[in-house]
Amino acid sequence: MSTQWDVVILGCGQLGRNLKTQLEIENCNVLGVRRTPMPEMPNMVACDLDQPETWEWLSQQPLSEQAVVVGIVTPDARTEAAYRARYVPVAKRMVEWARLPGRSHRLVWVSSTAVFSTHQHGVLDEHTPPEPDHWRGEVILEAETHIAQSKVVHSILRCSGLYTADTLLRLKDSSARSNLNPDTVSNRFHREDAVQWLAALVRAHMKHHPMPALVQGVDQCPLQYRDIFRFLDGEQATLRAATTGRRLDSRYRDLMPALRYPSIDAFQIR
Repeated sequence: MSTQWDVVILGCGQLGRNLKTQLEIENCNVLGVRRTPMPEMPNMVACDLDQPETWEWLSQQPLSEQAVVVGIVTPDARTEAAYRARYVPVAKRMVEWARLPGRSHRLVWVSSTAVFSTHQHGVLDEHTPPEPDHWRGEVILEAETHIAQSKVVHSILRCSGLYTADTLLRLKDSSARSNLNPDTVSNRFHREDAVQWLAALVRAHMKHHPMPALVQGVDQCPLQYRDIFRFLDGEQATLRAATTGRRLDSRYRDLMPALRYPSIDAFQIR
């Protein structure tokens, strides 16, 4: 491949593929990297980010001067070992790659609001110190820290629970509800909005515009699950944001695209 890449996306699962498509619509040359091949998608290569030879190959790829590297990694299993094997090494290697001699590329890293503990209540934004109380949050925060403490210009998009209409509608099922505490507050971020916010961060970094080092991706209406259930059942048409419990927010909404789904009542539930 002789193309100079404007964006390299490491981890092209559903979110990464949607971001790739969006950036290509905007005439960016985007290289996608994922473990399994997708012959139907151009400029998508199958590489294992756990292997040193992958990073050697990446270091030889021609990048444009404004190139941005995006990390959207997922573990192979929901275990501490799988999370630690994926998040932390990839974060470290991304930083090393961006700082190779002759390179100075900006990074965008997708993280998770799982860095906050279940005991942290009130409004939690980018200025709230995370206090993870589970190995998942601890590992995700460790990966964040490697990027945050590097000298590489970066933005971390810390997403709340990503969802679509289909995943939301699964909560109409009684078996899904049985695993949820109706009093617990749900904080969400629609996948379409996540793609738009990621694309906005990439565009800004390509132009070397100053952007926050940390942005939380979350909609504007944290809800108790009991209100979500009532809405899905057609018993409640108007939703009011929760006033107690863990409510996630972002200080930087004005810098980001307007949310298409600021609340779940943007959906026409069937």
